[in-house]
Amino acid sequence: MTSADELPQEEEGDELEALNPAADKIGAPTEDVGLKASFDIEEGGARALPLNAVPLYQVWPSQNTFFCRGWCMTGGSEECWAPNFCVWTCILVPSSIFFIFVFPQLWHRGAYALPLAVLGVFSMTVFLLCATCCTDPGILPRRSVILATGSAEDLENALGFDILGGVPGQQRGEPELPSHLRHQGYRWCRTCRIVRPPRASHCSDCDNCVLRYDHHCPFVNNCVGQRNYHFFFGFITSVLVLAMLVIPSVLTYISALNVDQTMDHMGSISSAMRIALYGLALGGVLVVAAAFLSFILWSYHVFLISTSRTTKEFQKSLPNATEEPTLCAARGRMLFDPWTQVDPDILGPKPASSRPSFFDY
Repeated sequence: MTSADELPQEEEGDELEALNPAADKIGAPTEDVGLKASFDIEEGGARALPLNAVPLYQVWPSQNTFFCRGWCMTGGSEECWAPNFCVWTCILVPSSIFFIFVFPQLWHRGAYALPLAVLGVFSMTVFLLCATCCTDPGILPRRSVILATGSAEDLENALGFDILGGVPGQQRGEPELPSHLRHQGYRWCRTCRIVRPPRASHCSDCDNCVLRYDHHCPFVNNCVGQRNYHFFFGFITSVLVLAMLVIPSVLTYISALNVDQTMDHMGSISSAMRIALYGLALGGVLVVAAAFLSFILWSYHVFLISTSRTTKEFQKSLPNATEEPTLCAARGRMLFDPWTQVDPDILGPKPASSRPSFFDY
């Protein structure tokens, strides 16, 4: 392993102190009557919190956006909102045309199977897209979050190693990657200042380390990792099935219209309406193209699942160090609690790109 993966020994203490000068105060007793105590997992004692303590999601130090009072989270990359909007448009527009025009025709004729199938697949597609967009992909909390929440021991029990680094026998919190972990594929993240396990990687868009990191998907505006990959694959599967049901049905409905009568109506409508109809036709072509691309994406991830690799491992020719499957491996639990009360002075202000939403209030 190159030296870039290791933290220089002579700078360990200084860097840790510069990262969080108040870290040594976590768990220390206080005589201030304005403070209240809560259990500190890392120190095993009382962790003093001020009365202005806030939930972790309100001062989350990386680029994610929390909403619905911390119940949902998504990526914080602003340039991803346009691709995400396109995905919703490609799903909702043709589905709306089907439900408005095709669904009633089939239902009145007693053909219930296709309308009910489309309704079921549409509902599943929307649910899986929301789950992919708005759930934790498997974030490893960064060092400042671990120290502020006192969750080091809890994370060590969940992951099986000291995420803060350190060699047995040395003082806890000294940032160092033990040699036995380094040989097993563990790496030191210089941004999050934690030890990350094999197959985990740091996402530059969300500014987090993510377990079994696959890729950051702009179309769902979130990382795809250990805890939401099954949602992601279910979404691209269901959206492909939805396209196979809706697009032929809508095209069949349009082709069954009276062409002469339709052309007469086209001649009587305004030019603005005619432009809108041409735009709708162009949108239909784009939806068909998007359906074809979704088939290619689905086939690609079927290949990745069959070879037990992630997108990053395939693109960079990295081995699967743990030899665990990509889809059917354990999802694991969330490694941080968004509602844990923390001292806002320790984590600092929220990044400028993570603007609060009206859903937060």
